[in-house]
Amino acid sequence: MTGKQGSALVLMAWVLAACGGVASASARLPSPAGPNPDVAVSVGANRAELITDGATAANRLRQAMTSARVTIEAEIYEFDRADYAEAILGSLARGVRVTLIEDPSVGVNAANADRLRAAGAEVRIFPDRRRQIDHVKLLIIDGRTAVFGGMNWGSRSWRNHDFDVAVSGPIVAHLESIFARDLVASGGRGQLPPPPPPDPAELSLLTTYPAAEIRPAVLDAIAAASRSIFIEMYVMTDSETITALSDSARRGIAVFVLFDPNQDLNQLAAARLRQAGVQVRFYRTSGEKLHAKAMVVDSRRLIVGSANWTSSGFLHNHELDAVIESARLASQALTRMEADWAASA
Repeated sequence: MTGKQGSALVLMAWVLAACGGVASASARLPSPAGPNPDVAVSVGANRAELITDGATAANRLRQAMTSARVTIEAEIYEFDRADYAEAILGSLARGVRVTLIEDPSVGVNAANADRLRAAGAEVRIFPDRRRQIDHVKLLIIDGRTAVFGGMNWGSRSWRNHDFDVAVSGPIVAHLESIFARDLVASGGRGQLPPPPPPDPAELSLLTTYPAAEIRPAVLDAIAAASRSIFIEMYVMTDSETITALSDSARRGIAVFVLFDPNQDLNQLAAARLRQAGVQVRFYRTSGEKLHAKAMVVDSRRLIVGSANWTSSGFLHNHELDAVIESARLASQALTRMEADWAASA
């Protein structure tokens, strides 16, 4: 996007805001009940941990790669961390079978892909189509544990404000099924797996390929809100979602949205939302991005993953999100979100 286009968008957003109402300053934040350290909790038959700190997520991913005993399966949009490559190479040297699916549109991926391929890893390129990227960030270790979410494996990705989820339990089989399907689509070994059984309501996975499952879940969660909605979003342009959030604010739901400041299109969304009474702020950055794609509804339902709320994120890209019904994990997310909100005043 050019600077001239960005200036025009900002001007349009100012005009829209000037023609509409101003968000109520009296809405109260849906504050967490108390201290909420990032720890794994039981979510139905699974264990899940929300990782809210980039350095912690980076260390967790590297340790997982180092600890693998049988298999490492990874699907990643951006991958240029040398320490991750070294960790995977060490596992390869121990006889671990490594399979990697990468997006072809990110040029920095090539160097690590070549190193891993030369060492015996199976490296496949996801078949991007028009207006599509493989935006998934997924690591599965030994078919038993997995980490997925919004954080890329770029050299500076850990600095961004983002969310990852570490899981163990039956849900990992569904992640394996997603990976196996993507591997076949990328020209890898095996056959298309059968559809996995339905996930439990407490923890369900959503993708946008081969079916667009994320937008309906987002809209359903917004419509079901009875008290509060808190969102951190890197990019939001989807008109249906903006309308749904506006309608929620008009019916008395306390709606808070924190945007990344460097995405010009967020200015248009902010103007429309403010007209409806939504509380909107732009993250005060010190060079890092607000890269999160997460929503907490009524302090108990968390939607988190890789999908931006755009037509690309909802309809075209390959994305992976989760809906988690857990007051404890929602509270952990709110702790981080409200700290970001307060720092952005």
